[in-house]
Amino acid sequence: MIWQGRGFGRNIWDRLQKISPVEFLIMVMIKEKPCYGYEIINSLSEKFKGFWEVKAGAIYPALSRLEERGLIQGTKEESDRGPIRKRYEITQLGEDALRNIAEKFDREIDFFQHFVGFVDDHLCSGFDKYAQRRTHFMAKRIEQMAKLAKDYATAFLPPEEILPMLRGLKTRLESELKSIDEAIKRLEKEPAKEPPKRIKVE
Repeated sequence: MIWQGRGFGRNIWDRLQKISPVEFLIMVMIKEKPCYGYEIINSLSEKFKGFWEVKAGAIYPALSRLEERGLIQGTKEESDRGPIRKRYEITQLGEDALRNIAEKFDREIDFFQHFVGFVDDHLCSGFDKYAQRRTHFMAKRIEQMAKLAKDYATAFLPPEEILPMLRGLKTRLESELKSIDEAIKRLEKEPAKEPPKRIKVE
Protein backbone atom coordinates (compact mmCIF):
# COMPACT_ATOMS: atom_id res chain seq x y z
CA MET A 1 0.00 0.00 0.00
CA ILE A 2 1.10 3.58 -0.67
CA TRP A 3 -0.10 4.76 2.73
CA GLN A 4 -1.19 3.45 6.09
CA GLY A 5 -4.01 4.89 8.15
CA ARG A 6 -7.35 4.37 9.80
CA GLY A 7 -9.32 6.84 7.74
CA PHE A 8 -9.00 5.32 4.27
CA GLY A 9 -9.25 1.79 2.91
CA ARG A 10 -9.41 -0.20 6.14
CA ASN A 11 -12.52 1.54 7.43
CA ILE A 12 -14.31 0.92 4.15
CA TRP A 13 -14.09 -2.82 4.77
CA ASP A 14 -14.91 -2.43 8.47
CA ARG A 15 -18.18 -0.85 7.43
CA LEU A 16 -18.87 -3.61 4.94
CA GLN A 17 -19.64 -6.41 7.43
CA LYS A 18 -16.07 -6.41 8.83
CA ILE A 19 -14.94 -8.57 5.92
CA SER A 20 -11.41 -8.00 4.60
CA PRO A 21 -10.75 -7.42 0.87
CA VAL A 22 -9.16 -10.88 0.59
CA GLU A 23 -12.13 -12.54 2.30
CA PHE A 24 -14.50 -10.61 0.06
CA LEU A 25 -12.74 -11.81 -3.10
CA ILE A 26 -12.84 -15.40 -1.83
CA MET A 27 -16.57 -15.17 -1.07
CA VAL A 28 -17.30 -13.73 -4.51
CA MET A 29 -15.43 -16.61 -6.15
CA ILE A 30 -17.11 -19.28 -4.02
CA LYS A 31 -20.54 -17.79 -4.67
CA GLU A 32 -20.01 -18.30 -8.39
CA LYS A 33 -19.10 -21.95 -7.87
CA PRO A 34 -17.72 -24.15 -5.05
CA CYS A 35 -13.90 -24.11 -5.05
CA TYR A 36 -10.86 -25.77 -3.55
CA GLY A 37 -8.24 -23.61 -1.90
CA TYR A 38 -5.68 -24.12 -4.67
CA GLU A 39 -8.27 -23.10 -7.29
CA ILE A 40 -8.84 -19.82 -5.45
CA ILE A 41 -5.09 -19.17 -5.30
CA ASN A 42 -4.59 -19.93 -9.00
CA SER A 43 -7.55 -17.83 -10.12
CA LEU A 44 -6.62 -14.79 -8.02
CA SER A 45 -2.96 -15.10 -9.06
CA GLU A 46 -3.97 -14.95 -12.71
CA LYS A 47 -6.41 -12.08 -12.20
CA PHE A 48 -4.00 -9.93 -10.16
CA LYS A 49 -0.80 -10.90 -11.96
CA GLY A 50 1.76 -8.12 -11.68
CA PHE A 51 -0.14 -6.36 -8.88
CA TRP A 52 -0.49 -8.85 -6.04
CA GLU A 53 1.43 -12.02 -5.20
CA VAL A 54 -1.27 -14.34 -3.90
CA LYS A 55 0.12 -16.68 -1.27
CA ALA A 56 -1.35 -19.74 0.43
CA GLY A 57 -0.39 -18.15 3.76
CA ALA A 58 -3.00 -15.45 3.15
CA ILE A 59 -5.74 -17.51 1.49
CA TYR A 60 -6.05 -20.54 3.79
CA PRO A 61 -6.27 -18.52 7.05
CA ALA A 62 -8.92 -16.35 5.36
CA LEU A 63 -10.85 -19.48 4.42
CA SER A 64 -10.67 -20.67 8.03
CA ARG A 65 -11.94 -17.33 9.33
CA LEU A 66 -14.86 -17.31 6.91
CA GLU A 67 -15.72 -20.90 7.82
CA GLU A 68 -15.58 -20.14 11.55
CA ARG A 69 -18.02 -17.26 11.03
CA GLY A 70 -20.39 -19.51 9.09
CA LEU A 71 -20.05 -17.50 5.88
CA ILE A 72 -18.70 -20.46 3.91
CA GLN A 73 -18.71 -24.21 4.47
CA GLY A 74 -15.89 -26.61 3.70
CA THR A 75 -16.48 -30.27 2.86
CA LYS A 76 -13.59 -32.73 3.06
CA GLU A 77 -13.15 -34.91 -0.02
CA GLU A 78 -10.86 -37.82 -0.84
CA SER A 79 -8.33 -37.25 -3.60
CA ASP A 80 -6.56 -39.80 -5.80
CA ARG A 81 -3.65 -37.39 -6.29
CA GLY A 82 -2.83 -36.52 -2.69
CA PRO A 83 -4.17 -35.83 0.79
CA ILE A 84 -7.78 -35.08 1.68
CA ARG A 85 -8.80 -31.64 0.46
CA LYS A 86 -11.62 -29.24 1.27
CA ARG A 87 -14.18 -27.97 -1.18
CA TYR A 88 -15.74 -24.66 -0.11
CA GLU A 89 -19.20 -23.32 -0.88
CA ILE A 90 -21.12 -20.23 0.21
CA THR A 91 -23.71 -20.51 3.00
CA GLN A 92 -26.98 -18.63 3.29
CA LEU A 93 -25.35 -16.38 5.88
CA GLY A 94 -22.55 -15.71 3.38
CA GLU A 95 -25.07 -14.94 0.63
CA ASP A 96 -26.79 -12.45 2.94
CA ALA A 97 -23.46 -10.81 3.81
CA LEU A 98 -22.51 -10.47 0.12
CA ARG A 99 -25.92 -9.01 -0.67
CA ASN A 100 -25.48 -6.44 2.09
CA ILE A 101 -22.02 -5.55 0.80
CA ALA A 102 -23.24 -5.28 -2.79
CA GLU A 103 -25.89 -2.77 -1.73
CA LYS A 104 -23.17 -0.52 -0.24
CA PHE A 105 -20.25 -1.28 -2.52
CA ASP A 106 -21.29 1.02 -5.33
CA ARG A 107 -21.02 4.01 -2.98
CA GLU A 108 -17.48 2.98 -2.02
CA ILE A 109 -16.59 2.67 -5.72
CA ASP A 110 -18.10 6.09 -6.38
CA PHE A 111 -16.02 7.58 -3.56
CA PHE A 112 -12.84 5.98 -4.89
CA GLN A 113 -13.54 7.26 -8.41
CA HIS A 114 -13.91 10.78 -7.03
CA PHE A 115 -10.70 10.26 -5.03
CA VAL A 116 -8.75 9.16 -8.12
CA GLY A 117 -10.27 11.97 -10.20
CA PHE A 118 -9.16 14.54 -7.63
CA VAL A 119 -5.62 13.13 -7.64
CA ASP A 120 -5.51 13.04 -11.43
CA ASP A 121 -6.64 16.66 -11.73
CA HIS A 122 -3.78 17.82 -9.53
CA LEU A 123 -0.97 15.45 -10.47
CA CYS A 124 -1.40 15.32 -14.24
CA SER A 125 -0.73 19.06 -14.51
CA GLY A 126 2.60 18.81 -12.70
CA PHE A 127 4.07 15.40 -13.51
CA ASP A 128 4.48 14.54 -17.19
CA LYS A 129 5.23 10.84 -16.68
CA TYR A 130 2.19 10.42 -14.43
CA ALA A 131 -0.01 12.18 -16.98
CA GLN A 132 1.33 9.95 -19.76
CA ARG A 133 0.70 6.73 -17.82
CA ARG A 134 -2.76 7.80 -16.71
CA THR A 135 -3.74 8.84 -20.23
CA HIS A 136 -2.77 5.45 -21.67
CA PHE A 137 -4.46 3.64 -18.79
CA MET A 138 -7.72 5.59 -19.05
CA ALA A 139 -7.89 5.21 -22.83
CA LYS A 140 -7.65 1.44 -22.43
CA ARG A 141 -10.03 1.47 -19.48
CA ILE A 142 -12.73 3.32 -21.42
CA GLU A 143 -12.73 0.54 -24.01
CA GLN A 144 -12.92 -2.12 -21.28
CA MET A 145 -15.72 -0.35 -19.41
CA ALA A 146 -17.84 0.01 -22.53
CA LYS A 147 -17.49 -3.73 -23.19
CA LEU A 148 -18.27 -4.57 -19.55
CA ALA A 149 -21.37 -2.38 -19.56
CA LYS A 150 -22.66 -4.20 -22.65
CA ASP A 151 -21.77 -7.66 -21.30
CA TYR A 152 -23.25 -7.05 -17.85
CA ALA A 153 -26.44 -5.56 -19.24
CA THR A 154 -27.09 -8.42 -21.66
CA ALA A 155 -26.21 -11.05 -19.03
CA PHE A 156 -28.09 -9.81 -15.97
CA LEU A 157 -30.84 -7.37 -16.93
CA PRO A 158 -34.19 -7.82 -18.71
CA PRO A 159 -34.50 -6.38 -22.26
CA GLU A 160 -36.74 -3.49 -21.16
CA GLU A 161 -33.90 -2.24 -18.94
CA ILE A 162 -31.08 -3.13 -21.31
CA LEU A 163 -32.21 -1.12 -24.35
CA PRO A 164 -32.43 2.36 -22.76
CA MET A 165 -29.12 1.76 -21.00
CA LEU A 166 -27.29 0.69 -24.16
CA ARG A 167 -28.84 3.51 -26.19
CA GLY A 168 -27.66 6.00 -23.57
CA LEU A 169 -24.19 4.45 -23.59
CA LYS A 170 -24.08 4.64 -27.38
CA THR A 171 -25.07 8.32 -27.33
CA ARG A 172 -22.38 9.17 -24.77
CA LEU A 173 -19.72 7.24 -26.67
CA GLU A 174 -20.67 8.95 -29.94
CA SER A 175 -20.36 12.32 -28.19
CA GLU A 176 -16.95 11.39 -26.82
CA LEU A 177 -15.81 10.20 -30.25
CA LYS A 178 -16.85 13.54 -31.73
CA SER A 179 -14.82 15.44 -29.13
CA ILE A 180 -11.84 13.13 -29.76
CA ASP A 181 -12.07 13.84 -33.52
CA GLU A 182 -12.08 17.58 -32.80
CA ALA A 183 -9.06 17.22 -30.52
CA ILE A 184 -7.18 15.24 -33.20
CA LYS A 185 -7.89 17.91 -35.85
CA ARG A 186 -6.80 20.67 -33.50
CA LEU A 187 -3.57 18.91 -32.55
CA GLU A 188 -2.74 18.09 -36.18
CA LYS A 189 -2.80 21.81 -36.96
CA GLU A 190 -0.49 22.73 -34.08
CA PRO A 191 3.25 22.85 -34.77
CA ALA A 192 5.29 20.09 -33.20
CA LYS A 193 6.91 21.07 -29.93
CA GLU A 194 10.68 21.12 -29.86
CA PRO A 195 12.30 18.90 -27.24
CA PRO A 196 13.91 20.81 -24.36
CA LYS A 197 17.55 21.70 -24.96
CA ARG A 198 20.07 19.74 -22.94
CA ILE A 199 22.55 21.73 -20.92
CA LYS A 200 26.08 20.61 -21.67
CA VAL A 201 28.17 20.24 -18.54
CA GLU A 202 31.85 20.87 -19.10
